[in-house]
Amino acid sequence: MRRARPPLRDGFDRVGPFHPYVAFAGVLLLDLVIVLVVLGVVSAIGDSIEDAIWPGGFDMIRGL
Repeated sequence: MRRARPPLRDGFDRVGPFHPYVAFAGVLLLDLVIVLVVLGVVSAIGDSIEDAIWPGGFDMIRGL
């Protein structure tokens, strides 16, 4: 059985070969990407509903 590494000087345990701050940053980046994708989908659905109700005009979502 492998012996456990001692914690780092700042009190955190390593996450695999990475410092915990790198793992925290990766999780935060993944969360931000998920939020942006969800907001983009909601905006696209709202734009298509708006086009069905009020056709014509400038499409902000498709203009980007």
